[in-house]
Amino acid sequence: MTIEKLKLNIRWWESKRWIYNSVVGLSGTIAIYEGLSTIDYSWALADTLGIIIWGIGANIFYSLGILLEILDWYYLNNKMRVATFRFFFFVIGLLFSCFWTFLYTIMYFSRFY
Repeated sequence: MTIEKLKLNIRWWESKRWIYNSVVGLSGTIAIYEGLSTIDYSWALADTLGIIIWGIGANIFYSLGILLEILDWYYLNNKMRVATFRFFFFVIGLLFSCFWTFLYTIMYFSRFY
């Protein structure tokens, strides 16, 4: 794989990041909407910081797709052919992140019941 091919792979992943952030953010927003009736506004600052940290963490995990592709290219000379499965990894990672975000948010708000 050439450097140009590597750049194309990174561009592919980065062009999908907005989709990932939008869909995961939407699943979190839906879960937050479900829990708004029980929110204790004295925790608003801590909750906001938690949401920001969660978003940063989600993007770090998203970057593992790019990292996996680079490691396959650099160390394994593309023997695993990770690039051929990138859309599968994107969809599975997106679904898992949405599920985890929704579930965790519902569990978080259930502490107020």
